[in-house]
Amino acid sequence: MTKDVASGKRWARWITVATAFAASATLALTGCTTDETSTSAGNPDSKKIGVSMSFLNQFYAAAVEGMEDEAKKQGYDLVVLNANSNSSQQVSQMQNLVSQGVGAIIFAQLDAASGGASLGAANSANVPVVAIDQVPAAGNYVTYIGSDSVQMGQQACDFLLKTINGRGNIAIVQGVPGSSTQLQRTEGCDKVLTATPPVKVVSTTSANWDQNTAANVFANVLTANPDLNAVFAQNDDMALGAANAIDSANHAPIPMVTIDGFPAAYDAIEKGQITATISQKPYLMGQLAVRDAITSITGGGANIPKQQIQDAVLVTKDNVSEAREAKYYGTQG
Repeated sequence: MTKDVASGKRWARWITVATAFAASATLALTGCTTDETSTSAGNPDSKKIGVSMSFLNQFYAAAVEGMEDEAKKQGYDLVVLNANSNSSQQVSQMQNLVSQGVGAIIFAQLDAASGGASLGAANSANVPVVAIDQVPAAGNYVTYIGSDSVQMGQQACDFLLKTINGRGNIAIVQGVPGSSTQLQRTEGCDKVLTATPPVKVVSTTSANWDQNTAANVFANVLTANPDLNAVFAQNDDMALGAANAIDSANHAPIPMVTIDGFPAAYDAIEKGQITATISQKPYLMGQLAVRDAITSITGGGANIPKQQIQDAVLVTKDNVSEAREAKYYGTQG
C-alpha cells in the first residue's frame, strides 16, 4: 500500500478534513528549541484531541484506528489531519489544531523541517504534545511512543546477513533523509555491516518511505547491479515497491528484510517476495497515545515517562500466521 492510497472509511473521512484545513492554513516555519518538557494542560476542559499525521500508510492507518477506538472508549473526540508528506502543511495543521482548542495533540513528525516548527505552535499555546513513531527534531513534548529503530535496524540487517551467510552485495533503500527513523535504522544496520567485511553495500538510495518511489528507484538499482544478493528496505512500503520492481524485471526473488510489519508485507512473505519484517505494534501505540494525551489534558503529564519504547517482533514465514493472529495492525490484520 502506498502513502497515497487510503484503506477504509476512516481514512476517507480524515483525508477530507485534512484537505479542508490545509487549504486555509498559513503558519510560517519557525520553531521552539527549548529543552524543558512541556507537560502543562492547555485546555483542561477540552474533550477534543488533535492528531497530526505526516502521511498515509498501513502503519499510520493502524495507529489512527487504535486512537479512534481508545478515544471513543474514553469519551473524547479526535480531529485527525494528514500532511500528505508536506512539511509546511504539517506545520500549518498544528496551528489549526491549536486554534480549534484541542486539549492535546498527538504528533507523527514528517521530518526535521516540520518538527520544531510544529511543536513551537503547540508549545506557544501550552498544548501538550504526545509524539508517536518519530522523535521530534526540536521543541517540547510530553512523551515519545515508538519502537527502538536502532535495534530494529540492527536486528533486520543481522538476520539478512545470516540469510546470505555473511557475504555478498547488498542494496539499502532508505526513508526520508534526516528523519529520526531513517537515521536510527541506518545506525543499527551499520553496526552489523561494520562487523561483516565480506558484505559490500553496492547501492544506497532513498525512496522517502513510499512504495511507488521505491519501485522506480529500485528498477534502476537492479539494472546497475544484476548480481545483487540481498536488500535492506527501511520500511515495508519501500520493500513492497522493491519487490514489485524485482517481479517486473522477471528477476528471481532476492533475500529482503524490512521493518514495520504491514499485513501486505505478511502477504509478500508468504509469497516468497520478502524474507522477513520487524513488526511494530501501531494499533497499541495509538491507544497508548490517546491515554497519555488525556492524562496530559487533565494535568498528569509530568508523571508520564519521557520515552515509551514498544516491543517489535521478527516475522518470517515460520511465524507469520501467529503475527496475523496477534492483530498488531488492528482490523487490517
